[in-house]
Amino acid sequence: MQARKATKTRPRGSRRGGRKRGLGGTGNALVPPPFIPTLKLSHKFRYLNGTSAGSFNITRGNLLNTVLYTPTAMTSVRLFQAVRLKKVEIWANPQALGAAPTVLGLEWVGENAPSTQISDNPMGVRPAYIRALPPPSSSNRWWSINGTSESDQLFSLILPANCVIDVTLELRLVENESPTAGDVPAGAVVGRLYGNYLDGLVSGSLVPQGFAILP
Repeated sequence: MQARKATKTRPRGSRRGGRKRGLGGTGNALVPPPFIPTLKLSHKFRYLNGTSAGSFNITRGNLLNTVLYTPTAMTSVRLFQAVRLKKVEIWANPQALGAAPTVLGLEWVGENAPSTQISDNPMGVRPAYIRALPPPSSSNRWWSINGTSESDQLFSLILPANCVIDVTLELRLVENESPTAGDVPAGAVVGRLYGNYLDGLVSGSLVPQGFAILP
């Protein structure tokens, strides 16, 4: 009969490599982990264009103006100090029977994004659909920061009527910085958060959903 091989047992609570609990590492009982106080989140914003068909240019400033706070009836400030574009999704209604085909399109126009175009057409009862991520190594993946290159265009949309546009952003909230002025409202409720049009208040075609709309 073969003898059973003896096995070693490790002391209770010990760890491989001889490292004890509570000593060393990036976060434990003796040394706290690094702390980043900046409030950050990722959020999907939804917009509708209604009957406003056409081409729409979206800039860094437009994304920074996504959500605004109104300290007075005629002024607004930005809630976010920095934003980064993660994804754009668009749906277009199926066309009417016998109607000419409509085109749904998105074009990346940032640096190192060689006019990358994405398009789709509705067919029968199937809606047109686009899911677009910023091109690798392009400026479309860069952070947009208050006061820096806000006029830079990131992408263009070609929309038929009655589209749904979802824009996913990574966000950093304002901390100790002085608030940055946003689009100028007309008769806003003081002390309220407003959603802004994706294409900006002046154009005012891509309407935010789930927010009071900046007047």
